[in-house]
Amino acid sequence: MPPRPPGVPGVPGSSRSPGYPPLSWMAGLRWPIVARVLVQEPPGSSVLELGCGEGAAGARLAARFHDYVGVEPDASSAQVARERVAPAGGRVVHDLAEIGDRRPADVLCAFEVLEHVEDDAAVLREWLRHAAPGARLVFSVPADPHRYSTTDRLVGHYRRYTDEGLRTTLERAGVTDIALRRYAFPLGYVLEDVRDLIARRRLAGTAEHTMEHRSHGSGRLLQPRAAWQEPVRRALLTPFRLLQDAVPGRGPCLVAWGRAPR
Repeated sequence: MPPRPPGVPGVPGSSRSPGYPPLSWMAGLRWPIVARVLVQEPPGSSVLELGCGEGAAGARLAARFHDYVGVEPDASSAQVARERVAPAGGRVVHDLAEIGDRRPADVLCAFEVLEHVEDDAAVLREWLRHAAPGARLVFSVPADPHRYSTTDRLVGHYRRYTDEGLRTTLERAGVTDIALRRYAFPLGYVLEDVRDLIARRRLAGTAEHTMEHRSHGSGRLLQPRAAWQEPVRRALLTPFRLLQDAVPGRGPCLVAWGRAPR
């Protein structure tokens, strides 16, 4: 297996480690929360990430856990993700059917994916078929239906979630031990407003696109690529990470975690 990039002890694929691809602004605010949730999971855990996009989070997960598989239906994003996770021994496939007889995942995660699915309850039940009993589950979604915007339409979102709505969706799928919190206060509100300005210019050119087509392109929208961007973004986000932790009940985004049915 290829050597893994060094990490910060106790933090899965910490973004303070050298060599990781840059996270977007929102993902940079989300990742420390996810890392804290996963810190107790053994390094030998198998990880399944649904909708891994271009693999910025996947590279960090693959560096911490011994068996990482990402699923990404968009061919362009999947190729970028494959190049990013392969050095740590991870792999990327286009469809769940391609994972074969791989053992059920000990960790299953999906960041900004559920809102792209028309029947989120059905897809959650399908995902859980690939999770080991009691597996750690981590999801993130955009919050507050009243904030549904031009950007949501552009990237193929069917909805945004309330706290209770997300909890209910997870409970109905059989998820247990659910906890959730908001994040990205206050910077996330500004980031979403800026994205909306950009989205208004682009939406007209996608009028004929299906929701599926828009969803497939969402993983490429405004994603950073240059290596130098990671340390710069990390430094700029440091005070905002502290702010969001001071008010975990506020922000335009949600992270939820729990356990698969035993």
